Amino acid sequence: MRNKKPYRTYSKFSDVLNRKVTFYFYSTLKDDEAGPLLIMHDGQNLFDDAKASFGTSWGFIEALNEPGVPKMRVLGISNSETFEGRCAEYSPFIRKSMLEEGIDYPTGGKGDLYLKYVMTDVLPHYRTKYPTTKVFMGGSSLGGLITLAAILSYPNELDGAFGLSNAFWVAEKPLLRRVERFEGVLPRFYLDIGTQESDDPRINEMYAKSHEHFAQLMSQKPNKGVKEVLIEGGKHHESDWAQRLSRVLSWLIQ
Repeated sequence: MRNKKPYRTYSKFSDVLNRKVTFYFYSTLKDDEAGPLLIMHDGQNLFDDAKASFGTSWGFIEALNEPGVPKMRVLGISNSETFEGRCAEYSPFIRKSMLEEGIDYPTGGKGDLYLKYVMTDVLPHYRTKYPTTKVFMGGSSLGGLITLAAILSYPNELDGAFGLSNAFWVAEKPLLRRVERFEGVLPRFYLDIGTQESDDPRINEMYAKSHEHFAQLMSQKPNKGVKEVLIEGGKHHESDWAQRLSRVLSWLIQ
């Protein structure tokens, strides 16, 4: 079993989200040492294989202790533990159905509420508790979708963000409109997509095309750095994301 190094965890009921939220925290900084904070979605999948939804974590602790990776604090926020709940909180937009995933009823729509909770409730608490120099955010799949929504809504509060294997296709049209309407300078952003995100060629194409659309549009906006990468053979799994995590963090957090 990986990830035997200690990390902190605690749970608290959120009236805003109407559910229990578990926070996972690990730092390579001393408690009184100033440094960046990285907020991650799907927090239970970051540090510990035993806690991870599919039995394999991101290997965050190992990545953070690799040479060349900047010191930082990482705060993981648990998802709602149901597919429907995760879809609701990780997208600001209601989708009538998601037949690709076997869902024939509306999903999404609570993403802006979730982000407000993270940015106006959770983040101020950690800023008060730890000396924080910069704030970053990251996620994968739908976690990447809500991360992009975050930098569009909170560009002055976030110094950068990343999304891996982003499921932008779930809300492509309304999210593209948000990017199009965005005024200002986009924070630093890394996005990638694998060539084998799904066993279904049709879904694979959806991932690839939506990635291309967002990468092109974001690059045309005033930005502090947009990096898009195609991962040959990359799959939709924590084990794949773990392999590129240290490179992403080294590029993003400067």
